[in-house]
Amino acid sequence: MEFELIKSSHSVGEANYHHTFTPAYRRDIFADPAVRVLTRDYILSGARQHGITVAAMGFGPDHCHVFTAHAKNHSAAEVASILKGFSSRMMRKNHSELFKDKLWGTKFWTSGYFYRTVGAVNAETVRRYVSESQSKHWAKDTRQLKLLEFAVN
Repeated sequence: MEFELIKSSHSVGEANYHHTFTPAYRRDIFADPAVRVLTRDYILSGARQHGITVAAMGFGPDHCHVFTAHAKNHSAAEVASILKGFSSRMMRKNHSELFKDKLWGTKFWTSGYFYRTVGAVNAETVRRYVSESQSKHWAKDTRQLKLLEFAVN
């Protein structure tokens, strides 16, 4: 993916973020492939609705990395709120039976998150990290589950 400056009528720049989201109580809900795929799809849908490009996404059993690009109209906090809020709402509304034994109440994600702003020089490095390096988390899982990756080229 080429990371070019975004030009609008009054600004020129870039806005790339690396976020890490953790499920409530740091449960390993992403060990279930269905939960990973559905969560990925809802994150992508929420991003698309707000004009945010998801350049890469990767899951460990108990966390999710999302690398977003071209989010010039949103702060890192807004991006986290949009992606976590929409995916949480949709997962709880439509698929709570998949994780009801691990999560309870109205929480899907923890209230916090990690974020880092990423410039063009580091964008490819972060994209590669998000899409390739999560296998170390699965090595701990005795079921040898595969990492679900999403990357846009």
